[in-house]
Amino acid sequence: MPKRNGSTATQEYDGSVIKCFMDDAGPPCRRCKEKKLSNCAVSKNLQTIIDEKTELSEAMLSDLDQVYTAVKEMRGIMGLPDLPPLQTSRMNKRKDSSVPVPQETTALQLEDNYGPSCDNSPKLTPEDDRLPHAPIHSLYTLTRMRALRSPGNGNENRSQAINDFISQGQISLADAERLFVVYRDRLDGFIYSIGCPYKTLEQLRRKSSILCAATLTIAALHDPAADKVYGICNSELRRLTEKSMLQRQGDRDYFRALSIASYWLSDLSWTLSGHAIRRAAECNIHNSYSLAIKDQSEEAMDSARIWSILYICDQHLAILYDRPAIIQDDWLTQDWEGILNCPLATDQDERLMSQVELMGILRNIRRLFGPDKGEEIPRLYLSQIGHYHRQLDQWITKWTDRLPEGHPNIGAFPRKGALFHFHLAQLYLYSHVFRGQSNQIPSHFLDTASMAVTSASAIIDILLTDPDLSTSIVGIPSYLLSMTAFAAMFLAKVSHKYGDNLFRRDQALDQITRLISHFRSLSMGKWHLANLMIRGLETVTSLLTSHGVQDKVQNAISSMMPGNEGNQGLEDVYSTNPDMFTGIDGSTMPTWDTTFGLSPIFGFDPSFLDVDGYMQSMAIFPNTEGT
Repeated sequence: MPKRNGSTATQEYDGSVIKCFMDDAGPPCRRCKEKKLSNCAVSKNLQTIIDEKTELSEAMLSDLDQVYTAVKEMRGIMGLPDLPPLQTSRMNKRKDSSVPVPQETTALQLEDNYGPSCDNSPKLTPEDDRLPHAPIHSLYTLTRMRALRSPGNGNENRSQAINDFISQGQISLADAERLFVVYRDRLDGFIYSIGCPYKTLEQLRRKSSILCAATLTIAALHDPAADKVYGICNSELRRLTEKSMLQRQGDRDYFRALSIASYWLSDLSWTLSGHAIRRAAECNIHNSYSLAIKDQSEEAMDSARIWSILYICDQHLAILYDRPAIIQDDWLTQDWEGILNCPLATDQDERLMSQVELMGILRNIRRLFGPDKGEEIPRLYLSQIGHYHRQLDQWITKWTDRLPEGHPNIGAFPRKGALFHFHLAQLYLYSHVFRGQSNQIPSHFLDTASMAVTSASAIIDILLTDPDLSTSIVGIPSYLLSMTAFAAMFLAKVSHKYGDNLFRRDQALDQITRLISHFRSLSMGKWHLANLMIRGLETVTSLLTSHGVQDKVQNAISSMMPGNEGNQGLEDVYSTNPDMFTGIDGSTMPTWDTTFGLSPIFGFDPSFLDVDGYMQSMAIFPNTEGT
């Protein structure tokens, strides 16, 4: 038997099978990039070259036609004579008229577009040399469906002209520049300086339209002079987000945009956070901790920071809504110390990882107690409460020493913000003893209940007395404001239900009244969460007064039930059950003599805080493009 030439067979195999398949971004191809091969070059046949030149020619003709149309309009405004038609337009007309497209072919193309798009070749990865480690890889190899493989990183906007809602005139460039400065120089520090890595608005607009819209929306939310602009920016952010939902590609700026929106926009946070986490996992950002520690590259470190924010937002929302978190794997964030040991770690990473550790403690607390079913917690949980109490004490002691004393844009908030988080975490831990309790708290839970009241009171007191935290209310994420609302409602409920045994009613009334006054003194946008809370907190104070309680509750009900002339039947509803009244959505909403549950935002309907303002903020802003 003749001996086969192995090298020739290998060459033939390499020449017939292993080829370079390019993404839209061009070389190097995916296989060469993953195998770290240099000198990647694609071998193109004549038809490929012709197709590419045809696409380039069509793109150039389209750009030329846009420029021609713009110049023609300007000449018309200036009273100058019209330009002669473009020669290319005549050629295109002759081409279109001479080559009719059969209707059957067009219909067939439309039918073909309904099916899934496929790659000409499956993506070649290092894993192809071994057994498949994920079942979906095998299906992708057989079907070549693009939707099954991991998406690319997206392409930068290399075009010279910027086409966004600013260039379209929906908001002025001056307003956009001012809002960009507000976010960059004031707000980005609250999200550990990772929300906007660009120094100028032009850089931001060229890199990411959705990050630009998110940045300006957040800034307009906090700026009292940008109430009208906020609606426009919010609509653009929603439009771009909806448009991107089914797109395959996503870069770090895309996840940055979803992260800051989840961090500050309470009406979008739940939806955007879940979507961002799933998309980030598609792009392998969930493995960024190990990659950052191994590669020690700036890109991997940036991805680790973005994943940390997504994790923090996920835990925030799980606490606020008493729902399961999406990120369940502990190992994804457990090596935060390894991140801080990287040479690229900064002081802001210290702040970020302190929150990652805190969210890990709160996640374990949430797993211990589970969802609120209206049942008392077992007495044996006292030992676990003591365990987490010690963990929180160790956390604040450690990070008070490690965190930077100040920040150039947010002052002394890093350390004082950690203390604020500490009080919130204590309230979250201790308040579970109120689950399912009747009018009398068991003696074995009295100390823990008292600690919950002390924590809630400390939350409001520190916001009123500490100058750095007082001014930081306009800037902190929606989670902290929501927890502040819970602290106020918690004190009001405790003082009303248990009287002087835990917290006097006049103390609760005094603290909430001073909190309202402080909120009113702040300069913030109309749709800011603290602004929306004012009317609801005023209703709380009226319910705490010893006179006129029933009348004021009835007035609140009438304002929430339009169309009920004369308020007939409302008095009967209240007198039948003075502790329940109907909310704006027709469901029963608890007032005072209820459980202290932790479901949506701890057992109280947010619409109770501001019937008109909150519901308007939850509504989708109308599209302003046509106005």
